[in-house]
Amino acid sequence: MNDVKAGPEEEWVKSGEVRISDLAAELGLTKGTVSRALNGYEDISKKTRKRVMEAATKRGYVPTTQARRLAMGLTETIGLVLPPMPSQPVNTFISEFIHSVSAALHLHGYDLLVHSANSEESEVEPYRRLVQSRKVDGFIIFRTNEKDPRVNYLLNEGFPFVTHGRTARMAEHDWFDIDGEKAFRDATSHLIKLGHQRIGFVGGGKEFFSAQLRLKGFRTMLEESCLEKVPSLEQPGDLTGQGGEIAAQNLLKQTRPPTAILCANDATALGVMKAARELGFNIPEELSVIGYDGIALGAYIDPPLTTLTFSIEESGKEMVNLLMRRLKSPDLPVISKLASAILKLRGSEGPPSSIQNKNMENCL
Repeated sequence: MNDVKAGPEEEWVKSGEVRISDLAAELGLTKGTVSRALNGYEDISKKTRKRVMEAATKRGYVPTTQARRLAMGLTETIGLVLPPMPSQPVNTFISEFIHSVSAALHLHGYDLLVHSANSEESEVEPYRRLVQSRKVDGFIIFRTNEKDPRVNYLLNEGFPFVTHGRTARMAEHDWFDIDGEKAFRDATSHLIKLGHQRIGFVGGGKEFFSAQLRLKGFRTMLEESCLEKVPSLEQPGDLTGQGGEIAAQNLLKQTRPPTAILCANDATALGVMKAARELGFNIPEELSVIGYDGIALGAYIDPPLTTLTFSIEESGKEMVNLLMRRLKSPDLPVISKLASAILKLRGSEGPPSSIQNKNMENCL
């Protein structure tokens, strides 16, 4: 628990009848010890803090938020651990996500503790430290893996959490997710209807369960449309702009490059667009690009990025509501919610050019 300065004595007095000095005399403690106990300082033993709190309640003191937390065994703080990030410009999705969660927690009187994981330690270690130190009451986990060690650890500990995304153990924990499989089916269908038959895909890492679902949606729509699956048109990515640039170079330098590229997130799509311009491709005349996330930045580039979008604000609210219900009622059955993404047409996609159509093999 972080140190906080003790407030004025009158803040702890009911109708001016009892002062900290009265409590100190009654308990045989110094005024400083009583004040620090009331304010939750960790250098005061739990036994002494409990004794002071009981006496304060009996004598009519009005506990502050810190004392109330102490009495209930709560920190009224939720943890969010950021995974190690590559050296890239600020990921606006993450910043928007953190803001939405923090704002939603504020409505419940909770704070958000954001912790950055060290790349040299295991994924679980930051969670273990926070659980053992009792600095948080629960966690919000995002970018889940199918077999996620963070989820395994918290389930084994019986510690409350909710995930943004599904896992292999989703039947055992609360989760909120966007239907990425359906979203990428829809985006691929849109490109096919525009006339694209050679479509590239830049993924987001096989370890992420959501990335697997997005790739599945892409492949399913190709199959349903009788379009050939071309392995060279599927490129790995890491959900960063730099990863998008590398993938785009691999795609667009092929003898028969794709006429459209579908990206696992908007940051990747922005990297794809940058690399495409540097290689002389005009967007969307010679190359269509679609992203996923709906970050605000995408609307301000030229052309604006067409994206699969959902409300990041509403996502934050949904996850916080799920977690608050879990904290209040630990024995509730698992709660989950699957939301939909909407294809927002902004201008970075269009029909393939006539030259491309002429040179394209018909795979139907």
